[in-house]
Amino acid sequence: MSSIILLFITHTTRVLSRISEAMRQQQAEWFTNRSGHSSFRAEVVQSEGGFTAIISRRTGYSSRDWQYQQLASAGQFASARKALRAGRQMAQQMAWLRYRFD
Repeated sequence: MSSIILLFITHTTRVLSRISEAMRQQQAEWFTNRSGHSSFRAEVVQSEGGFTAIISRRTGYSSRDWQYQQLASAGQFASARKALRAGRQMAQQMAWLRYRFD
């Protein structure tokens, strides 16, 4: 009986680790505008009522002159996955529409 529980815990730990790594990679993705000067990404932070998606902006053409700032919030959500999805969509829209030629 204890070996079954141990196998279950091991399998669950592996699955959760893969999901966590996948979300970390998605959260690190930058959307770059057409001019290549501005990039945007979503960051998810835990707040009192759930999770908040925050949009960050990186300006500059290389790592030597990058400057970072927080632009907006994409709202508050019950799960981190929903917050990340909404934040990524907003970051993509900022790169491709709002700040397209900035």
